[in-house]
Amino acid sequence: MTQLKSRLAKLTPPTLPVVLTRARLFRVLDRARTRPLTWIAAPAGFGKTTLVASYLKARRRPVCWYRLDEGDADPATFFHYLSLAAKSLVPRIRRPLPVLTPEYALGLPTFTRRFFQELCARLPRRCVLVLDNYQEVPSTSALHQLLPYAIQELPEHVSVLVMSRQDPPPPLVMVQCDRGMTVIGADSLTLSRVEAKAIVQLHWKKKADGTMRTFVDEAYRRVGGWAAGLMLMVEQAKGDRRVSGSGLDGTSETIFRYLAGEVMERLSPDVRQLLLKTSVLSDINIRSAEVLTGLSNAGDLLAFLHRSRYFTERRQGTEPSYRYHPLFRDFLLHRARVDLGTAQIQALQRNAADLLIKEGRTEEAVLVLQAAEDWEGLVQVILGQAQELVATGRIQTLEAWILCVPEPVRAQSPWLMFWLASTKVSFDPDQAYALFDQSLDEFLRQGDRTGALLSWCGAIRAVLIRWDGLGRITKLLELFPTIHPDGASYPSIEVEAHVADCLAGAIMQTRPDRDDARAWLDRAVSLSDHLPPAVQTGSRYMTEIYFLWFGDIAAARAGLEQFSRLRESKQWNLITAIFFHATTATLAWFDSELDLCRLHIGKARELVTQSGLHVWDGLIISQGVAGELLAGNLSAAEALLNEEDAMTQRLGGIHRAHYLHLFAWFLRLRGDHQKALEEGLRSNDLIAAAGGHLFGQGINALVIAHALHELGQLDGAARYVEQSLEIGDRMRSDLLRFGAWVLTAKMAFDRNDAPAGLVALKKALTIGEVRGLMQYPSCDRRLMAGLCARALIAGIHVPFVLRMIQKHRFAAPLEARCLETWPWPIKIYTLGRFEVLINGQPLGKNRKTPHRLMELLIAIMTYGGAPVSAARLMDMLWPEADGDQARENLKKSIARLRQLLAVDDALCWQDGEISLNRTCCWVDAWAFEASLGEGESKRTTGTVLQDGHRDNIIALYRGPFLGWNEIAPWADSYRERIRRQFTRLFTHREKVVDGMQCKELMAELAGAIDVDPVAEPLYQQLIPLLVSANQHAEAAAYYDRCRTELARWTGHSVSAELQKLAETLHPR
Repeated sequence: MTQLKSRLAKLTPPTLPVVLTRARLFRVLDRARTRPLTWIAAPAGFGKTTLVASYLKARRRPVCWYRLDEGDADPATFFHYLSLAAKSLVPRIRRPLPVLTPEYALGLPTFTRRFFQELCARLPRRCVLVLDNYQEVPSTSALHQLLPYAIQELPEHVSVLVMSRQDPPPPLVMVQCDRGMTVIGADSLTLSRVEAKAIVQLHWKKKADGTMRTFVDEAYRRVGGWAAGLMLMVEQAKGDRRVSGSGLDGTSETIFRYLAGEVMERLSPDVRQLLLKTSVLSDINIRSAEVLTGLSNAGDLLAFLHRSRYFTERRQGTEPSYRYHPLFRDFLLHRARVDLGTAQIQALQRNAADLLIKEGRTEEAVLVLQAAEDWEGLVQVILGQAQELVATGRIQTLEAWILCVPEPVRAQSPWLMFWLASTKVSFDPDQAYALFDQSLDEFLRQGDRTGALLSWCGAIRAVLIRWDGLGRITKLLELFPTIHPDGASYPSIEVEAHVADCLAGAIMQTRPDRDDARAWLDRAVSLSDHLPPAVQTGSRYMTEIYFLWFGDIAAARAGLEQFSRLRESKQWNLITAIFFHATTATLAWFDSELDLCRLHIGKARELVTQSGLHVWDGLIISQGVAGELLAGNLSAAEALLNEEDAMTQRLGGIHRAHYLHLFAWFLRLRGDHQKALEEGLRSNDLIAAAGGHLFGQGINALVIAHALHELGQLDGAARYVEQSLEIGDRMRSDLLRFGAWVLTAKMAFDRNDAPAGLVALKKALTIGEVRGLMQYPSCDRRLMAGLCARALIAGIHVPFVLRMIQKHRFAAPLEARCLETWPWPIKIYTLGRFEVLINGQPLGKNRKTPHRLMELLIAIMTYGGAPVSAARLMDMLWPEADGDQARENLKKSIARLRQLLAVDDALCWQDGEISLNRTCCWVDAWAFEASLGEGESKRTTGTVLQDGHRDNIIALYRGPFLGWNEIAPWADSYRERIRRQFTRLFTHREKVVDGMQCKELMAELAGAIDVDPVAEPLYQQLIPLLVSANQHAEAAAYYDRCRTELARWTGHSVSAELQKLAETLHPR
């Protein structure tokens, strides 16, 4: 509580004694309120603070006061204290404002906008945000660039008022040009003679007379309208009410020192002692004043100085706090050095620092200790505050404090070196590594195991963030047993968690083939709750990545489930949410949930854009690229790759190598195999230069092998596949094994070695089914779809393959055109019946399925899969309509049929021709014809048609086209065509199986007649066989059946040929 009270001194507006109401300037400020920013620029002593404080009090405006100092050069410190100011003004709102941590470094403008949006949403109406002493912010601070973004977010009910000794910095020029700022300069603040007279009258507490008018005229001639000079002259002249004639030449600071010295001589010794000894503090409370001066009445003396307007401000928080005007304090410090001497001043500063530390005013204590050159005391303060500063993102402040310590002193404190490295790890990881390495050596020399272990972890993290120079990790891994021998205990569970996390990361990035790799990974997961939230979030993501490298989808899912539970905890924040979406997206593309991947990439990028956390852009974009490549969306992947290209050029190392891997994958899918090969090899070169990356080499080997295979360099492709498989075995990575066996199968099938292809395919699918793997980095949708078709044909892991097809929504390749088992979005059964299945569900036969739409569908199918001209369809379906009407009918019917089929691109109309999309629509009649054509092709090339293949063709024919329903004349020809093809199967069978037992052939023909009892050629083949087997009665029965079925279904008589055959059955 003490800490909060004291900190709020810089956030509390001054409490004014009775001061002059400057109505002229109040009107100027009223007019300035029409713009969001008012900038008051004037030298010291022109009454800026008094003017603003009195104006806001007179106008009863809510105020959020912030007095800046040099510590606000760090934007994180500025936002930190601005959050405290808002909290003290609106304590009922407990939700904290955003904290500026290093992750926002690439998005400071966005963070600033978001912070001010949230800040202004909680400030009361008509509130004024006052930024006092803005000149204390160094010109190099990023705060100047951020202020315009803050001003842009101000709503109408909030305005900003800045007081500074300097004009607005250049970044605010555009705000001024856009009429967003009013500048009030020194000319406006200069006292008029009337105001000067009023001030003298206020101080002398009497009506104006000749003496006063003479004093005012002389004083105004000497110091002009400078308020501070006039005030000192008033104090100097209180005795004889005359203006001193000497010491009033030179600069305003010189004049001020002269006049202040004159005034000091008239003060009591106690007051002089109070002023000199408390000048070492920027803000003075009563307790501090009593301790430093030894005066029990110090509080009364401070109150007197305030009432008497001796350049002493008072701020009334939970306890009063006093502050000397900057000009007056500069004078007092100069005078103290002269009057008290250096030794006594330094003793006062050390005592003051002790008081400040006890009150929690650390920033002020640091400044006082710096002034006292008390380096030992300063080091202790820094080390006590370092962890909190890092946690709140104030690393620039921490770095500035550490660098204030002389180098020889810093070199003796490895903890200072450690924390200095911690401030640089996000921005300059190479320098951070060097500092961690130095602190590690010093900790080892001093025997400090905690420091050594944490420095070792810091060095590991620096290299992992840089993702380059991975050879440095090898050295650290070799050193670890020296730092922490086997069996040794850890200093704390938190240190152990850091070590486990870093060791797992180091092993996975450089030695994933180590026997203990998975053990350290599991250990890191089990201890992750003991890591700081920021570290824990990144660690959870990397742990998921490592599980996925192994191909352990189940472990990755379990990890994500554990991650998602953080939603209910205090650890859930913006960074956690971004990593959660990135992790979900990454697992989604590994798990072939490509829509889910795209969804979470979008959510992660939206949060990054809203928050400014662009440091994670590369990570998120690379996962989005992989998802789009797997989905076959090359245009989306290319757009993301263009973004990643610019980022990784700057980063280099493995970052760039991974980009080149993705780019090579993209080029391969686009068909530019030579360029894909070149980029894949470049990626390998970068990996080698970065110190090696085993998994990166493994996935690169796959993309290079793909490119070489497409280029016809088969031996080279085989070598790279073997390399990927060897790395997969070393790492125990089923992901790499899966990819290598898939590519091995593809290469075998392409060289017409089907047996070898099926062996490799079975190995791949066995891994896939066990692990849930359905893809691998650099895979190809068409390749995978073709292998899925081969697996279905061969009956290998059919349920798993069907799940793979459905998850990826593979378009059916040519190999699958005849496969009924392929999970077609649309299946149409026409042989023996007419049924349409949409995603496995029958299309309802109701009034919403008009007969005319089914006729249109049937008309398209009668062309056997070939496109049908729109004109032909119009003639078939609307023969009596005129051309325009028929075309309108067709357009409406096509639109309604598309809606009815409910599958994108199922129905195509292009260049005046209409067809069903054979990549998503399966028609049994078409499959029958295609299978028969494949069989004919095999016979033509001398290949023996396997019985199994022939049986599959026969099984497809379950009856006449559209069953036994009456059909349109234009469909009858297609029905007869299919029937003829069916009967030819048995004609060919008879020739091929010459000598086959007659009984088997007769059974086969009888079965075929049961399927299509009006297929007369079947009778013509069966009856002679029955006669030759002396089964005359059965032969006669089949003749009668043929005559009956033909009469029933077609109204025709049997052919003359069959009649002639029948005469042999019934002799006259």
